[in-house]
Amino acid sequence: MQEVLRSPLAKRLDLELERGLVYATAEMKATATGNFCHWFVSGLAVNGLPTMLLDLAVPLSSTNPKDMTLEAKTFAETYVFPMAEALLSTPGAGESIPPLGVAERASLFEAHMAHHFASGKNSGLTLQKQTESLFKMATFLEVLTPVKLIAQFQQVGVGTVESRIQRGRASGAIPKASVVRAKKELLKKGK
Repeated sequence: MQEVLRSPLAKRLDLELERGLVYATAEMKATATGNFCHWFVSGLAVNGLPTMLLDLAVPLSSTNPKDMTLEAKTFAETYVFPMAEALLSTPGAGESIPPLGVAERASLFEAHMAHHFASGKNSGLTLQKQTESLFKMATFLEVLTPVKLIAQFQQVGVGTVESRIQRGRASGAIPKASVVRAKKELLKKGK
């Protein structure tokens, strides 16, 4: 494996790795909810042409740049390269996938919400913790009406869910909206 290291938390490429026909770049990002590594991976497909294989963001448990880089490299060796190498032989490799629409995001959220909470799998959680978890999932999926969907699912009023979200923000369990917006703006600007 050949690698190029850059300053962690740089504007775009913190890490470049190459193994066989696969080339992977990673950007370390700090968000309101923690750190993650955003991978873009390409390779030579069966037709001999370079193609994009993966666009993958994974959370990191490390907090300092040196450990984040080491964790990202380990993740690449264990998961990114094997997955990309398997994808090289698929005929659809590199096809652009259209972004999810509003309805698809809401539908995905409802499916995951029902899977984790309607089946009683996480029945030990308080409604406060359940609401915090659901709100974070909805934020991840960029659902437009998370409070309404959570209220319908929990069979409570919208005001009840809003109060739980406010308590979650006050306790630090849910990042404040202003912090999330500020981080998103910085990420858009590449900082």
